[in-house]
Amino acid sequence: MKDDGWMTLGEASRALGVDPDTLRRWSDAGKVDVFTTPGGHRRFRREAIEALLPRPRPARRRALSGLGETPDRIAMEFRKRVRSGLADQSWHERLDEDSLRWFRERGMRMSQLLIAAMDAARRESREQLLAQAEQLGREYGAEAARRGLSLGEGTQAFLFFRARFMGEIAAVARRRSLDATHAAALFAEADRTLDRVILALIAGHQSAE
Repeated sequence: MKDDGWMTLGEASRALGVDPDTLRRWSDAGKVDVFTTPGGHRRFRREAIEALLPRPRPARRRALSGLGETPDRIAMEFRKRVRSGLADQSWHERLDEDSLRWFRERGMRMSQLLIAAMDAARRESREQLLAQAEQLGREYGAEAARRGLSLGEGTQAFLFFRARFMGEIAAVARRRSLDATHAAALFAEADRTLDRVILALIAGHQSAE
């Protein structure tokens, strides 16, 4: 009985926060698997006891407005982040002014859709907004191919915007002093939305090749 996978009655009852007599009654009633040693001592499998412990509830999704962040403010701060450092990108130098305007307008519209999706209270509304963002992603990829950008360059352009978008999400978490659980939930949602768009961009580029 030296196996670490087993717990004594005292260890198990302390882990569950119940009286040892309560745990005895549960085991007698068959609610908890128990092994009785030749000496009459009860032993409980550690995984069986851990399975009875309450699981932490996942952080509830919180809309951006619910955090005190308006979509307009986030969009404005995001645009500032994009403008800084954009001229240093190699793919940026290969595009003429008309092309840059086309990508800039679609990129801003895409960011507005993504922010609105993260702010939407209803799942149906979120999905509709994300579907529109995915469509823009496909158009973005196809246009990148037509303008002579390789898939790698098109992806690089998107990753530039993605990094700035995630940077602004991190700023939201800091401004609102979110705890680790809620901050992680916010990052995970932003990450999922951006993943959908980049997959659409790749599909759009491939379709135009």
